[in-house]
Amino acid sequence: MKRAWTVCWVVLVLAAIFTPRSANAANAVVGNGSPASCTEAAFDAALATASNGGGTITFNCGPAVKTINFTVSKFLTLGNVTIDGDNRIVLKAGNAERHFFAGPVTFRLRNITLREGDSLVSGGAIEASGAQVIVDNVQFLSNRSSVTGGAIYCYDGSLIVRNSRFENSSAGTGGAIFNDGCTVELDTVTFRNNRATGSLGRGGAVENGPLGALTVRNSRFESNSALDGGGLFVAGGSTATLDSATFVGNSGGYGGGIENSGALTLANSLFQGNTVTGSGGGLWNIDGVAQVQRTSFINNRAYEGGGINSYGNAVE
Repeated sequence: MKRAWTVCWVVLVLAAIFTPRSANAANAVVGNGSPASCTEAAFDAALATASNGGGTITFNCGPAVKTINFTVSKFLTLGNVTIDGDNRIVLKAGNAERHFFAGPVTFRLRNITLREGDSLVSGGAIEASGAQVIVDNVQFLSNRSSVTGGAIYCYDGSLIVRNSRFENSSAGTGGAIFNDGCTVELDTVTFRNNRATGSLGRGGAVENGPLGALTVRNSRFESNSALDGGGLFVAGGSTATLDSATFVGNSGGYGGGIENSGALTLANSLFQGNTVTGSGGGLWNIDGVAQVQRTSFINNRAYEGGGINSYGNAVE
């Protein structure tokens, strides 16, 4: 019996030695309680710490709302990071700079405001390439890109946005979000006064590009504008599934609410007061397949097809 206990003890010791241990999350705090302590340099130090251990960045800047000015974009490529602003932090980007570039990591952003990103390339506030980005209760205000995705550009990864707002963003195409082959989920999101400003601009609020897979639930598209797809543009080779979406007062040349050339499923939604100079005041289906259920089209206007206009394929 004694020998059996000895063998068992040796096994337990060896198991304890060789069992892999997960690294502790390297959490970090910006500031020491005063507004003056919450600087870009303090944020950079916290980001370096959090990136090394998959940690969470929080802020200790006093009880009032604090704006932290970024002079350069922040890169998240070394490890998973969560940033939580506790609804009291505004990150304001500098001239010709976005807020964040996220590489092949998981990036969580919550309870914070990103404003006045100003990118000369894609993604006015965030460019994500091969990343998993999760956004919860974030305000994207007055961000712009010279190319695609006035607030967010997502390439070959995933994007989840919940309980958030995109307002006054602009880009050549994809006024607020450009989906370049990502899986994108939008739940309880408001898009207001976003614009695709290019002469061939698509998707005043969202452009769902080829290979993109978009799901929208309980969201509102209001007063957005683009030549094609004042609210949403669904490209050929992409899919979009919308449930309980509202398109109100969007405008453009074609497809005031939505222009669809892909595979669109639309249910329990409302198109009201959208206007275009060309086709499809509410929905323009051009060479796409659209399935529409339990959806109302009210007071939309167009040169042809005030509510719905379809060319070349099917609307069911």
